[in-house]
Amino acid sequence: MSNSAMKYHEPSSSDDQEKRRGRPRSETSKKSILNAVNRLLLLTSVKDLSIEAIAKKAGVGKTTIYRWWPNKVAVVLDALLYQLGNTPALPTSATKAEAITNQLERFMRLLKGKNGKILIEVMAEAQANEETLTLFYENFMLQHEETLANLIEDGKENGEFRKEISTALAVDMIYGSIVYRLMSGAETLDQDFTTNLPLEALNILQK
Repeated sequence: MSNSAMKYHEPSSSDDQEKRRGRPRSETSKKSILNAVNRLLLLTSVKDLSIEAIAKKAGVGKTTIYRWWPNKVAVVLDALLYQLGNTPALPTSATKAEAITNQLERFMRLLKGKNGKILIEVMAEAQANEETLTLFYENFMLQHEETLANLIEDGKENGEFRKEISTALAVDMIYGSIVYRLMSGAETLDQDFTTNLPLEALNILQK
């Protein structure tokens, strides 16, 4: 994984993003654009999607899109997050090990099927643009990595997990394995993997 993709403890400032966005966006136009992107992605890939096609589908001008997003990948990422909606709070768990299992199962459910394919395409497109890669990390990965990191830290404090283990490295290893499977291009988040990953993750943390 790139340095931008797996550093839960180092989010960057959003000041530049706020300056770029300029005047407040019309919520109606915003929803039209995001819905247009999600409809178009049912038929095409992120690579083949164009700003022109998004503008036409949404009934807006290209300048409207560029006023609010720096490039195609940024608007696709927002569209994906809009479709996924807010991440619900984790259910109360008796142990941190159980909470980690719930967190990983929830994360993998988000990435199954079309959403996972779009996410990997976004990551591939974002590699050429550091700003977009940072947007991807801060707007999607950060919340999941922070949740997992906090659970690991709590487990180290209460004696469930080894105190000497590196939390940052454990987060990288666990989430990195999921992303690696998705990048293979196959339907690799199958039942066997989703069942065994939490068990292997806990083995790393507890041994």
